[in-house]
Amino acid sequence: MPGNPITRRTLLLALAGLTVSPLRAIASPARDAIIQQVYAAPSGTLAYTGQHAALVRLLRVLWMPVESGAPTVDFEQPLLGGADTLAIACKALKTTDGALAIRRLAEVCRLLPHYVGSLGMMRPGRYAVPAEMKEAFDFPESGVDAQGGFTLQPAHLTLLRAAVWREVDAKSLQAVLREGERFWPMPYIDGKRPYGDASYYQIDIARLLGEAYPVDAKGYAVIDPVKDARLKRLHYETLAALQVFLSYSTASKAKR
Repeated sequence: MPGNPITRRTLLLALAGLTVSPLRAIASPARDAIIQQVYAAPSGTLAYTGQHAALVRLLRVLWMPVESGAPTVDFEQPLLGGADTLAIACKALKTTDGALAIRRLAEVCRLLPHYVGSLGMMRPGRYAVPAEMKEAFDFPESGVDAQGGFTLQPAHLTLLRAAVWREVDAKSLQAVLREGERFWPMPYIDGKRPYGDASYYQIDIARLLGEAYPVDAKGYAVIDPVKDARLKRLHYETLAALQVFLSYSTASKAKR
């Protein structure tokens, strides 16, 4: 498993397991109302703009160790630059309007699956992970070298496009908001079935890459240990792939 750390509290948030937990902090009613309003908007009504792009470029990822595991955006510290997420968002948006920054970041939470799945555009190539994230990728399976460089392959992009995202529902949203102003309702990639219907995710990866496993007489995939290991490594590399994608990609039809 990748060595990207994650707190137990963050993990529980993703699993919506905090609905009966004690309050950790008192969140701002105004902040809660703005986020709830964003989540009440019908799906598909949010347009991706240059303001959203400014925040997406600052998103920081971590590994969600649920089932097989998968990358996600950090719930507790979603933006690069420090723990004061609202201040960082205001600076990125060049505004002193905290309510606007809250709204735009909440909208990013909802727009992210669509952005990664189809809207964001990026060419394969070598990219540097953000300097403050370099230590987070200091494990052998990350694909990030000692200089902080990562080679984004077409296969990584294929997997990011196909990733199965889980968004925060109404019940989970209340759990997140109860946790206080450090926490944001970020979507996450399903660690059990990250790329389709197969819990043995290598089967879905192989299908997506056009190298499906052969099947036996009963229709079960014939597993190849060498191929399994290669596809497993590719899956772990999606953590760095997502980080550089968020940092360097551009929207195909971003509006200002």
